[in-house]
Amino acid sequence: MAEMSVEFIGLILSLAIFLSLLLMPITSSLAQKVGAIDIPKLRSVHTTPKPRMGGLAISISFVIICLIFFPLNAFFIAFLTGLIAIVITGAVDDIMEISPSWKFLGQFISATLFVYLSDMQVEHIGNILSIGDIQLGKASMFFTIFLLVGIINALNFTDGLDSLAGGISVIALAFLGYFAWSVNHDGLMIIAISLIGAIIGFLRHNSYPTRVFMGDSGSMMLGYVLGVMLVSLNHTAPQLPLSALAMIIALPLFDTLSVMAGRIFSKNNPFLSDRRHLHHRLIDIGLSHPAVVSVIYLAMFAFGLLAIMLQSKPDWVIFLSLISAGLLMFSWFMLVRGTGICSKKWTIPYFDKLRQSDVSKLMAHWLERWHSIGITILVALLLPVLLAPLFGLSGSKALILYGLAGLLVFFSFRTRRAADLSILHGTLYLNIFALILVYNLSALAQFSWLHEYINGLSVIACLSVMLKLVFTECKEIIFLSDFELLVLFIIGFVVFIVMGDLQISPMVLQAVQNTFLISIPFMMVMKINIRTHGQDRLYIFLPIIALVIMATRVSLA
Repeated sequence: MAEMSVEFIGLILSLAIFLSLLLMPITSSLAQKVGAIDIPKLRSVHTTPKPRMGGLAISISFVIICLIFFPLNAFFIAFLTGLIAIVITGAVDDIMEISPSWKFLGQFISATLFVYLSDMQVEHIGNILSIGDIQLGKASMFFTIFLLVGIINALNFTDGLDSLAGGISVIALAFLGYFAWSVNHDGLMIIAISLIGAIIGFLRHNSYPTRVFMGDSGSMMLGYVLGVMLVSLNHTAPQLPLSALAMIIALPLFDTLSVMAGRIFSKNNPFLSDRRHLHHRLIDIGLSHPAVVSVIYLAMFAFGLLAIMLQSKPDWVIFLSLISAGLLMFSWFMLVRGTGICSKKWTIPYFDKLRQSDVSKLMAHWLERWHSIGITILVALLLPVLLAPLFGLSGSKALILYGLAGLLVFFSFRTRRAADLSILHGTLYLNIFALILVYNLSALAQFSWLHEYINGLSVIACLSVMLKLVFTECKEIIFLSDFELLVLFIIGFVVFIVMGDLQISPMVLQAVQNTFLISIPFMMVMKINIRTHGQDRLYIFLPIIALVIMATRVSLA
């Protein structure tokens, strides 16, 4: 198996994104031809019919990448067999809307195929009750199948809002991939990276407001893969507590258990669709569609961080923390629901009075020229590409910069929908992060003015954004939509968690972490520019040109 270098990871991720983007229009057209159309129902959030077999594009691109990079062994054959079974079940449901019993049968078959062919089982659940390690014995096979089916259903039930199931799967895969990396399980890392790339390509079409749904062919497949990774990590790395791994996907599991318990209590079919899910109830208390997705992303990320923080603690401590976190979250929800906090409009009287003053009106008039201010900050940010001394990079690492420039070109073609802007904002942050990272690392390699220059410019950008927020009506830039938040989460996770475990110089680590923080004000500046001057593409083309020039310079240095 190839070494998991940065270049190798980038290659897998890029190919998966490309294949998913390529297959999405094909599967969307196929869904319309075979009748896989989601007609709005009483519990639906969308109001117009939309194709719902986008998960097929995720699955196909994911399988192709795995076939290229994953060795053909017993585990992969078992994994692929169960995957095909669950995708077929989901695709049939997308077309024909089969009953919950038939769906459950397909889930049971896929889980059984994997467990039987791979011989991977959860044999113990740890000392979660502080009475000793609980061994499952002969029940381990049944428990493992039950666990896999439960996770498949949990992800299937979360697919109720645009980009929700895909986004929380990306977050869960990042944390599970981290645990796989910590125990040197390259195979599971390939699975995690490939699927993250395939989902990102799909989110190009699924971010709010969506063009296509993933359907059961996608959501059940995601649950299957997450379940397989959890079982495989527990089987091959017993030092990783099952409760810590389960904490990564605790949110959809808690939601599923609470919903099914409520249905049973109401003497209804536990698999009957309704509006009891967490995302439905958050919408019902007054949160907007994008806000609900962001709140759930935050909760998923918090559970993942908790899993990493507690992984070395006793099993009973992890289990107690898991239950406590779940109770705390749902108690908060009940409090908000009971008090109606989200339905109230909150204002800050001080700012209202401030905006009526002469000084405020003068500042607001000055800030009407924001386009010139934003362009000036952007040009100042890109100036070091031409003037500053940059350290050299290998050709493969320079290729990553060319790839980011190409990604920005692709995502800047269509920016008519809110979803397109969300994708563009996230990609812009990624490009700005890459530029400033090269600046900061170059400043470490040789003494230059770059470090002070970029830090000072970031302060100016931050002050400009704050003034814009205080003296004008531009609050929407504070709220980060789904894809923007996902990009920040993943980069922050790599920078502060993954790189923190690497044996690298503290100065380099500090430079990378500083890059993450000081890039955010520039992202906000670009966001204001795009929202107020959407037809002016100067601030999109300039970063593209800058990345190409930088990639050329560092490859020739």
